[in-house]
Amino acid sequence: MFGVIFPTEGELDVLWCPFFIEAQSRDSIPMAHTTNTFHYVSGQEIPGTEVCAPWTLYYTKLGNTPLAIVNYGSVWFETAMQN
Repeated sequence: MFGVIFPTEGELDVLWCPFFIEAQSRDSIPMAHTTNTFHYVSGQEIPGTEVCAPWTLYYTKLGNTPLAIVNYGSVWFETAMQN
């Protein structure tokens, strides 16, 4: 549609941000910018799921699956623990 070629899931999986994004351990983002996004403390139950927050961050849900997210420059990024 409209000649737009969308990247495949495999192509998107290899994307990395070329900058460091620090997790928001404080609930500091104004409520107007957190639609369907909530700040949970490590160990706190995430309502509507059978999961407790593994670490203190903002979370949103995709279906009933919680996703850890961080905000950088007004853009939300999904995040994961890296060793």
